[in-house]
Amino acid sequence: MTAEWAVAMAGDADDVPLWTVAQEVVAQFGDGAARPEELADLGALVDSLAAATAIDALEAELRALSHAGYLRGALVAMASSLHERPRADVAMTIARELMDALALELGVRLCRAALALPAVQQSRWTPGAAFTTGNLMLGDCLLDAGDAAGALRHFEAVLSVEVDHARGRSGFSTAVAHLERLGITPEHRSRGLALLDGLQDLELSHALGGDRYELSRPLGRGRHAVVYEAYDRRVGRSVAIKRLLEPDARRSTVPIRVLEQRFFSEARTLAKVRSPYVVGLLDVQTRQRFIAMDLCRGGNLRLALRRGLVDREDLPRIGEQLGAALDAVRTASAVHRDIKPANILVRRQGRGSPIALADFGLAIGSEQSGPNAGTLRYLAPELRVAGTRATAASDRFSAGVVLLELACAPSPLPPLFDSLDTELDARAFVPANLPDPWTPRLQRLLSPDPQERTW
Repeated sequence: MTAEWAVAMAGDADDVPLWTVAQEVVAQFGDGAARPEELADLGALVDSLAAATAIDALEAELRALSHAGYLRGALVAMASSLHERPRADVAMTIARELMDALALELGVRLCRAALALPAVQQSRWTPGAAFTTGNLMLGDCLLDAGDAAGALRHFEAVLSVEVDHARGRSGFSTAVAHLERLGITPEHRSRGLALLDGLQDLELSHALGGDRYELSRPLGRGRHAVVYEAYDRRVGRSVAIKRLLEPDARRSTVPIRVLEQRFFSEARTLAKVRSPYVVGLLDVQTRQRFIAMDLCRGGNLRLALRRGLVDREDLPRIGEQLGAALDAVRTASAVHRDIKPANILVRRQGRGSPIALADFGLAIGSEQSGPNAGTLRYLAPELRVAGTRATAASDRFSAGVVLLELACAPSPLPPLFDSLDTELDARAFVPANLPDPWTPRLQRLLSPDPQERTW
C-alpha cells in the first residue's frame, strides 16, 4: 500500500455502496469456492445468515469452515447475503478476513462501505457499536501498513465517541509518533513501508533473503501461513514462498513455538519425499520462518474440477500419479493425513497437466500417533472415532474419495461423506463402468477394512 493509495482510501465513507463492494468479493473468490449445495456446513451457514443469527454464532461457523478448508466458500456466502440483508457486522467480519492477507484493499473498501450504512451512522455515538469497531479495524490496518496519516483519521473517529478508548488512544499515539519521527509525505515515503497483503514489504525483503527473492502476487492464505509467487534471482526461476504469519496476523490462538514446530516439520517431511508427483522443497529458512517450493501454476484439483478441466477420463492418469505420490510418502515413513483436492496441485494450466501432492502441515511419521486430523469428507471410517492412529491405509482411503469425486464429476459426493457415520461404506458409490481396472481398484481403496486397501 502506497501513500497515494491511503489518500484514496481517505475519501468519504459513503462513496461506494456496500453491495457493490460485496459483489466484488463474490466475483474475486467465487471461482473455485465450495458451494452450499456441495457442503452441508456451508448450507447451514447460509441458513443462519437468512435467519439473522447473531454475529458471534456466525463467526463460530466461519471459523469451523475456515479450519476445514472452506474459507472462500464461507466468505462468498456471507458476501452474497449482504444483498438482501446489508448487515454491518457481517460485512466487517468479511472485511477482517480479507485484510488478514487475502485482499487488503478490497477488505478496506468493504469496511468503509459498511461504515456508510445508515444504521451505523445513526448509532455512531454509541460506545462499542459498529462505528467504533469499523474505525478501529481500519486504523489498525493502515497503521500496520505503515500509513500513519491514514490510520490517524480512523483513530480520531474512535476517540470522538470514546475519548478514553484504550486501543483508540494507543493507535492515535503510535500514529502521531510515526508522523513526527518520519515526517511522512507521499513523495518522501519509503517504498519499504509498502504492504503486501498483510505483511510489511521491508520486513519481507529482509526476511526472504535480501535480494534473492522478488515477491509477486499472493497465491493463497491459510490460518497460519501465506503463500506468494516469487522469483529466485540466484537460480533464475519462479518459486512458491510459504511463510508463517506473524502472531497478530494469524487466526489462531496456538502458541507460535508450536506453529513453528509444525511448520518446519512439514519442511523436514517434504525433504524426505522424492517424487515428480509431490511438490518439491527448494529452500528452508528457519530464522525467517519460510520455505520455498515448486511453483504450480494450475491451481489445485478442486479448482480444476470446478472449471471442468478434469473429469472421469482423467481418472487413470491422475489415479496413477496420486498412487505414485502416496508410495513416495510411505517410502519416506510418513503419513500425509490430509489428502483432498485442495491439497493436490496442478503443475500447469490447461488439461492434461501432471499433479503434485502438497501441504504436509498435518503429516506425521508412520510410527507416530496423535489426535485425529484431516477433512471429514475424506477421512477413513476408522479415523471418525477417537483413539485410532492414521496410517498409510487411511491416506489411501482419502485418495480413493478424491478419485471417486473425479469419477462422479460433475455430480457432487453424497452428503453421507460429510457425516460422522462410522459405518460409511463408500464402495456403494463407485460407478460400475469406470475404465479398467478402476472400478475394482476404487472398491479396494474405499474398503472399510484398512487391510484391503491396495492400489
